[in-house]
Amino acid sequence: MFLCLGAMTDFSPVIASPKTIFLGAAAQFGVYLAFFMALIFGFSLPEAASIGIIGGAEGPTTIYVTSILAPQIIGATAVACYSYMALVPVILPPVIKLLTTKKEKGV
Repeated sequence: MFLCLGAMTDFSPVIASPKTIFLGAAAQFGVYLAFFMALIFGFSLPEAASIGIIGGAEGPTTIYVTSILAPQIIGATAVACYSYMALVPVILPPVIKLLTTKKEKGV
């Protein structure tokens, strides 16, 4: 369900500006990076999968997956994913400004 809603809202900007596909790729890279880093730091496979979901910046999905795979770390993953999502208003304005400034300059 979350994937379908995300796809419906994400395709319009990608069609309007194809270079934004790299932002989506970065999110997927974040999932794999978080997963493999968790394995390196000694977490079990289910715990690493739960931690990896945080890389996709989806709070409800993280809590759902963690409640099934690794309920013992649900508190830590909930705090991490919602802290990460809370930073979106801080991170997005500079990115939007950068993209609109380049567009105005004709880059």
